[in-house]
Amino acid sequence: MRASAPSPRHESRHEPANRGAAYRAETARVLRRRLDITVALFLLLVGCSIVLERAFHPERARIATLTYGVELALCLLAVAAVRLPVLVARAGEVATLLGAALALVLAWYNGRVGGSVERFATAEVCLLSGLFVLLPWGWRAQLAVAGTAFLSLGLQGNGPNGSEDLAYAVVALTAGAVTSVAGALFLDRYRHDAFVRTALLTEASELARDEAETATALARVGETLNAHLDQPDVLARVNALAVEVLGCDWSSTFVWDEQRAAFRFRTHAGVRPEVAAELAEVEFSRQSMPLVAALRPGMLVEIPDAADETRMPPALLRRWDVASELIAPISRRDEVVGVLVYGYRARTGAFSARQRRLALGIAHATAMTFEHARLIADLQAASRLKSEFVATMSHELRTPLNVVTGYADLLAEGTFGTLSPEQSDTVNRIRQSALELLELVNATLDIGRLEAGRDAACLAPFELEGVFGELDRDLTPLVPPRVSLGWWSSPQGARVLSDRTKVKTILKNLVGNALKFTPTGTVEVTAHVTGETLELAVRDTGIGIAAADIPTIFDMFRQVDGSCTRRFGGVGLGLHIVQRLVELLGGTIAVDSAPGVGSTFTVRLPAGRAAAATDSEATAPARASSGGTRAGS
Repeated sequence: MRASAPSPRHESRHEPANRGAAYRAETARVLRRRLDITVALFLLLVGCSIVLERAFHPERARIATLTYGVELALCLLAVAAVRLPVLVARAGEVATLLGAALALVLAWYNGRVGGSVERFATAEVCLLSGLFVLLPWGWRAQLAVAGTAFLSLGLQGNGPNGSEDLAYAVVALTAGAVTSVAGALFLDRYRHDAFVRTALLTEASELARDEAETATALARVGETLNAHLDQPDVLARVNALAVEVLGCDWSSTFVWDEQRAAFRFRTHAGVRPEVAAELAEVEFSRQSMPLVAALRPGMLVEIPDAADETRMPPALLRRWDVASELIAPISRRDEVVGVLVYGYRARTGAFSARQRRLALGIAHATAMTFEHARLIADLQAASRLKSEFVATMSHELRTPLNVVTGYADLLAEGTFGTLSPEQSDTVNRIRQSALELLELVNATLDIGRLEAGRDAACLAPFELEGVFGELDRDLTPLVPPRVSLGWWSSPQGARVLSDRTKVKTILKNLVGNALKFTPTGTVEVTAHVTGETLELAVRDTGIGIAAADIPTIFDMFRQVDGSCTRRFGGVGLGLHIVQRLVELLGGTIAVDSAPGVGSTFTVRLPAGRAAAATDSEATAPARASSGGTRAGS
């Protein structure tokens, strides 16, 4: 086992030493291919010279043919040798031996037939020049062949002019040898530099591709975590995705149990059912498992071969289908709160750098998910506590408010005796303020139920005029003295299929809002049932709303005038509740308003007709049974 942080480098094949080995292997491959071309050109040119020898010197025909046969045999033997598995990597040595042998054969033939030493030097220089250009074998091999050519001078005669011819031959051969060796050196350096540049570009491209693939895989993991954060199978999805992107056989997740002080098996992908059942019964504590004690935040624990593991019984690892595995800790700050384990059933050996990067990246993303889940749980607990507190306080506030409004009604009705005009006005003010406070409490309860998701729609048939009558009685005390409130429905007596309580709340909040912002004028409520749609409209001649403010009026706790010196009261919940209820019923709400002119709120709800109206009833709008247009008190 070994612990390691992921290396940012690419695979080890890109180290300089391994790059040199790759260059030598590539050179040997090219040399094998070039050797065929070199041999073919040599045999062709030498064959032409043999033809010339037989034409100009018939007496040399036999020896020339024999020499060509030897050269042919040497060339074929070399071409065959470099294809043998044992000599594939030693193509340079085989080619060097062939070049030296050909130089000796040329020298032997020239000396045997008594050719001039200048002709020998010319032939050797041509051979050296052709070899360094055609074969990528470096300066050492070229020097070996050039040295053999020098040594073969001993097989030559002095020529007609004796030492003078020999001297010129030495100069020519020296020039050819030096030029060819230097050329081989420079060409080898150029090829090496080109190979390194190509290798670096290839490595950079591979590294960029690997990084892109790694980033894509981690992005997929992040998307999976975000999309299924609140689902119980989110960790199982991560395990399945990890198996895919890492290319391993299985993946498991273990989570720290603070009560048991041990890691417990949570989810998996690719683990056999019997192994999963056994892991679910095992507790991995730091005291009993040295492998667990080795876990550190941000550090991977790798087991290349389970058979060599000393901190955990190899037999137990084999029983759990572990041939090799990679353990990535899930950390929260300096604490390991879980581990992701990736492994193979049969494959052994070290995991790649890409696998290590992916493993640690997935663990980091999962750690963030753990933290988000914890924060969400805390927020949900706080939200539940807040909702419970608001509901309790609202209920407790509503009880004394109902008592206040009840006694105010009794006083206003003269139950306890006739009131003077001043007393009646005071009681009406008390009653109106109590009703406003009661509306705030009810709005708080409504928003609490909506936020908690406990306010589901309950569809049932009801009459619109009955709702209008109840709202008219409830809202009459809130109508300003110089404002008239009217209710209209079409067709008269229409019954719709919807949630009566929520429709009533929508209208109550819209009408209450209209009354609040209409110091003088009219507030009209109309309802039209057409086909499967109920259209409710609340029109007022109040102060109106600027176009720039319309997008924000449905926000919670939001008022157009939010200053501490504003003219109108309220906490900004009414319109937000209306929007939430309209959405809950599957409808839409629209606003048409202009400052100083007034506002119209139009609500469209899917509400089928519960009972068809008669033709005579549907011919014209009719006033609601509550009395049509009412003047405020």
